[in-house]
Amino acid sequence: MYLAMLNEKEKEIFLEVAFGLVMVDGDYSEAEKAVINGYCQEMQCGFDEKLMVKPMDELIKDIKLNSNNRIKKIFVFELIGLAMVDGKYHEDERAIINKLEVEFDIAPGFVKDCEDALNEYITFQTKLHQLILG
Repeated sequence: MYLAMLNEKEKEIFLEVAFGLVMVDGDYSEAEKAVINGYCQEMQCGFDEKLMVKPMDELIKDIKLNSNNRIKKIFVFELIGLAMVDGKYHEDERAIINKLEVEFDIAPGFVKDCEDALNEYITFQTKLHQLILG
């Protein structure tokens, strides 16, 4: 949704963090793959799983030191959406999101507000699909 606002380096890091997030629970679902492909379309870039090898802590540190607060919020928001897309918001995914909130010094409550907004969005989207396609 907001990924076009990232610079090229941030886009690269975002995809690496996103891939790390979806792999943490051991279930790289079709829904998660579709979202990552959508991210690539939005950011106009490619994605190769084999190149996603940097340690998560190194990626987080890079964004923490080199990106502004808006970009950090975009990372967190988009990653929450990715974690929720398959209907299984795993505790290990939550742990990464919570770590980002702390490392990026984002105001307490931001993650919860994002989760609530995304739940509402998912519910609304489901209702639209049922109305139109059901």
